[in-house]
Amino acid sequence: MKLGRILFIVFAIAFLGISFCYLHGVAATDKIAPAKVAIVDVTKVLKNSKKHKQWQEKMTQDEEQMKAEFQKNQKELEALKANLDLLKIGSKDYIDTMKDFLDKKSLLDAKDKFYQEKVNIEMQQWMEGLYTQMLDVTAKIAQKKGVDIVLAQEPLDFPSSSLQAFMTTLHTGKVLYYNTQIDITESVLAALDETP
Repeated sequence: MKLGRILFIVFAIAFLGISFCYLHGVAATDKIAPAKVAIVDVTKVLKNSKKHKQWQEKMTQDEEQMKAEFQKNQKELEALKANLDLLKIGSKDYIDTMKDFLDKKSLLDAKDKFYQEKVNIEMQQWMEGLYTQMLDVTAKIAQKKGVDIVLAQEPLDFPSSSLQAFMTTLHTGKVLYYNTQIDITESVLAALDETP
């Protein structure tokens, strides 16, 4: 009976020892290693990319062409208005010229409104597309460098243009400090410029 009891105690101790080692080993494998973090200055990447500069040049050319057309139409409108002022109110020529003036003014106003909306839509589509490309490039660079998390750094410009602009920056800017060695902005910018 003593031998059975001794064997039972030995087996119990061995079981507890094995269980402890197993649980300690499982707990050790459940630990998450510290994350490797990197920073990207999103504004710098978007503003300084060659793609964005080329797009801006094209938009500037389109804008200059549209302004030239607008100024030409504006001068025609001013000439009609000057002619209208010379005509006798109520005459057939006056009514015909007034109709022509109002038609052209309405058309010019509509063109101006259309152009502004068109520019806004094109700018939004362009920025969304460029931002999406930047996200893809950032993910590839982060994976290549073994980075787990990439935070967006938005530099503050002081003084702010208004209290509202400052408060918006305050609410959206979450990175207060970082070591510049973890900044991958230049890598992201170079890779973005290389993508088709």
